[in-house]
Amino acid sequence: MAVDSLRTHLIEELTDLLDAENQLTKALPKMAKSATSPALRSAFQRHLAETRGQITRLDRALRQLGEKPRRRTCEAMEGLLTEGEQVMHEAPAGALRDAVMITAAQKVEHYEMASYGTVRTYAQVLGEPGVARLLAQTLKEEKTADGKLTTIAKRSVNADAAEEWHAQSGEGALDKAGAWFGAAIGGASRRLTKGTRRAADSAGLARERAGVKPSRLRRTPSRKRAASKRSRARR
Repeated sequence: MAVDSLRTHLIEELTDLLDAENQLTKALPKMAKSATSPALRSAFQRHLAETRGQITRLDRALRQLGEKPRRRTCEAMEGLLTEGEQVMHEAPAGALRDAVMITAAQKVEHYEMASYGTVRTYAQVLGEPGVARLLAQTLKEEKTADGKLTTIAKRSVNADAAEEWHAQSGEGALDKAGAWFGAAIGGASRRLTKGTRRAADSAGLARERAGVKPSRLRRTPSRKRAASKRSRARR
């Protein structure tokens, strides 16, 4: 279909999203099965149910616009899912794979959020409030799903994946912290010693430049006391 108006562009974008959501319904079960984290598995399963509802809304939106839903491949979603699946299979099972899947899933969510935000706005300016409400409902779900993934990553998955790496490297996080602390203290001590030496050297250099020897400086108070005694004796 040639894009000759904003309405035509809206219909093309909705058709594109319809295929994107259908592709996602095939990918989410695989991701849920591969997840180690129970929270992540549950999030994928919940979003699968939401995605099926979003497909229904897209059908309704197109029909309200007087269009019959048709087939069209969403190349953007296809690329995101292919990339995500490839990286997922390359990562070993565990927290690392969970982190990789969250990365892939959030790329998908951000693509969908951008797309649904745009088509909702188009529907509003074209005077299609019913269509805009349907799309706004889906946009809210996508934002919530993205936020849930961020929470899961911060609460457990990222830390677990980092701990896996430390364990594989043969040096735990506490060992690394201890080594860093020791190195920092040692470096500070060396800097302090060097600073003290530099201060002492500077003081000695100043005395030499003034032509004063350390021994003379020590005898000066004794000479003053002797002169004072002779003065009192004369009186």
